[in-house]
Amino acid sequence: MNTPNIVLITTDSQRWDTLRCMGSPFAISPHLDKLASEGVLFEQAHTSSPVCSPARCSLMTGLHTPIHGCIENGIRRKHPLPMFPDLLKEQGYTNLMIGKTHFGSVPDSFDIIHEVTEKSNDGDDAYAKHIRSHGYPRKSSGVPNPVPESLFMDAFLVDTAISEIERAVAEGQGPFFAFCSLVSPHEPFDPPGRFAELYDSTVLPPIRYEEGEISAFPLHLKKLLGLMADDTGERPVRNGLKHLHEQSGRSDRDERLKEVDRIRKLYYGSAAYCDEQIGRLIAYLDRSGLRENTLILFTSDHGLQMFDHGFNDKHNYYDASWRIPFIMSMPGTLPAGEKRDFAIWNDIPATLLAAAGTSSPYIQGFDLFTPLAQGLPSPRRCAVATLYKSAAIATERWKLEYYFEERKGRLFDRLADPTEHSDLYERPEYGEIRNLLVQTLLSWRSDLVDVNELIRSTSGGGPVARRIAPHTKAMRGVDSEIRLNEAIEEIANKG
Repeated sequence: MNTPNIVLITTDSQRWDTLRCMGSPFAISPHLDKLASEGVLFEQAHTSSPVCSPARCSLMTGLHTPIHGCIENGIRRKHPLPMFPDLLKEQGYTNLMIGKTHFGSVPDSFDIIHEVTEKSNDGDDAYAKHIRSHGYPRKSSGVPNPVPESLFMDAFLVDTAISEIERAVAEGQGPFFAFCSLVSPHEPFDPPGRFAELYDSTVLPPIRYEEGEISAFPLHLKKLLGLMADDTGERPVRNGLKHLHEQSGRSDRDERLKEVDRIRKLYYGSAAYCDEQIGRLIAYLDRSGLRENTLILFTSDHGLQMFDHGFNDKHNYYDASWRIPFIMSMPGTLPAGEKRDFAIWNDIPATLLAAAGTSSPYIQGFDLFTPLAQGLPSPRRCAVATLYKSAAIATERWKLEYYFEERKGRLFDRLADPTEHSDLYERPEYGEIRNLLVQTLLSWRSDLVDVNELIRSTSGGGPVARRIAPHTKAMRGVDSEIRLNEAIEEIANKG
């Protein structure tokens, strides 16, 4: 096999139930469904951190948030850190960055950069020059959206990706890596054209919300979601409808639920618009003859609550925010129409590097490409994530969240309670499994180290230092994930 081209397609804030191939009965996603039928769908894929910038920093570095330092939006990652496009560049790749970054400075290993910010901004990025030349404002003006479907931001990004791929192929300077980072369905929920009305006649499932559940949230969660006064004593200002406040009259609640239904339909319409644009990019790869030697990986940085559990945000470990779409396809190399279970965003750089014929000893993630090409299961046995001062683990049956400052957590039975409404953490009959999962999660968290920095700084010293140096230099970033797998398998074997 020739060194493959790589196309990484990401969206922003796309829930797993925006895809029919993931079991959503109402989703409109024909192009991604087709991609899943031509590749492998990971049904238990999760982001490394259910918020934008931390997840994207984990994607670029392959490190968990406590190691790269970006534990929440507004906190910069550490510099300098190796990033996977650097290694692709060493393999002769032409690297293309097209779309939203939000992971800090863009590495010099990208040859072409067309960077954009969010739709609510009015800056002078790549999209601004495009859309203003057609007489439309850069900043989204809401619904109805005056911008035609063919000129809207995500169409512009796909057009740009196609154009830059064509140029890279024409110049013939080795394989290409194209990172096409779409911005929708992130708010504002402003799908263009017919997509604003696409779900008008669809009856969406009721939101998964029970009166009173917000008051039982952990303090950590309430702080991140703006449900209480912050550390300055001031309650954050909320823009638009973000939370379903408990204790309100029936008429007010009915009006809020009507607005929720409108917002949800616009959100799913935005996701369907992304599906169409992704379909155009895949169609180009088919039409140009590039598809057979191109690995496509589609995913999203995190999901979004869409008022499940009473609020519309991420910054939490509910499935709506933490679980994500994740599809890999390379006809003739990877299986077609198959499914696997677990993957996380830290696995993406290890996977893309393996496809390119290289690797990094520092990445805290698994290579998914090689096992898939061999028809094997996913090497990951569970999902794990961090968010500010917390961590969480999800197995096939259990989900445990743990909040360090509060020294307690939440426990859900994912099979018996798929809507995640029954917290079992304090119930004595679940004490054994709770303690096992807490021990496993905290052991994994304490096992995380910056392997690159440890190896780089290991030199000299006395007899103990010399004795331990070979062990330090043999460390790999994936070691913590392997030990996590082993612990989860032990728990599974105990029944």
